[in-house]
Amino acid sequence: MTPKDFVRSITPDEKQPDGLGLDQFKKIDAKRFHEIESRGSEFGMLGECGLISFADYMFLLTVLSTPEKHFEIAFRLFDLNGDGEVSYEEFQQVTEVILQQTATGQRHRDRKTTGNTLDKPFTNTSLTTYFFGRDLDRKLTTDEFSTFQRKLRESLLKMEFDRFNPEDGKITERNLGQYLLVYAELPKVRSNKMLKRVKKKFSEDEQGVTFKEFMDLQKFLRSISDVDTALSFYHVAGAAIDPGTLKHVAKMVAGVQLTDRVVDIVFTLFDENDDGRLSHKEFVSVVKHRVQRGLDKPKELGFAKIISAMWKCAKKTKPNIPYFSNDS
Repeated sequence: MTPKDFVRSITPDEKQPDGLGLDQFKKIDAKRFHEIESRGSEFGMLGECGLISFADYMFLLTVLSTPEKHFEIAFRLFDLNGDGEVSYEEFQQVTEVILQQTATGQRHRDRKTTGNTLDKPFTNTSLTTYFFGRDLDRKLTTDEFSTFQRKLRESLLKMEFDRFNPEDGKITERNLGQYLLVYAELPKVRSNKMLKRVKKKFSEDEQGVTFKEFMDLQKFLRSISDVDTALSFYHVAGAAIDPGTLKHVAKMVAGVQLTDRVVDIVFTLFDENDDGRLSHKEFVSVVKHRVQRGLDKPKELGFAKIISAMWKCAKKTKPNIPYFSNDS
């Protein structure tokens, strides 16, 4: 599949391109596709000319549905000599541990009926060659993988931004509302009502949202668990969660300066009674679904789960050591 197919596959209510039915595909010139579609994108390193195989698809889903800190924990656990690097074999163990913690990975494990079995999850991905070389003899650092994860998310965000057909480098205020609600799992009637508020509010003062504002908002959303904690403190203290509070939390927690325009859109979308205050629990609930792109339920990895997954990996890879009893 192409990167655009990938984005479509993880976006709710997206249909096949016009003219194609179920299980119908459009043939493309791979080399021409690579030159036009994937240039300058992290997707360009994938497979045959930037096209995504099933193994690559599963790897990308795992990367997108897993917080960076979870990969960092797993890397450190399998980095036995503490040099900050992991080998190809160690990376296989890291990815298997992470895969076992995601609902996406569990749904797709050992699908023998489709031929897509994942007992060795990322053995044949083009990314293993990218990370470890053709002979798989290079080492991968945590920083290198974190950089890849960040650039992958940026490439995906740019594709999601461009899907709204920006004019003069901007999408509309309603487009940003649609982006926030796409994974919200709210009743259609309610989400339409929320978007109508945004459209009505900005219909006569449409300034649009730039890609930088879009990126800054996403950086803020990725810190939503910490944001939730901060907003809870304000709530317990009896303080109103107004636009100024949200901007302050964004700066202190995520290190981003949200523009007045973006904050105004967020409040218009989530402020049901128009009192200038945010119902932070509902806001956080919707945003968590947005950050995970519906791929998994947000949860902490947990030390016990890591150890359990590591034990399963160890049992699969343990050498056959002969047993000698004391009587022999």
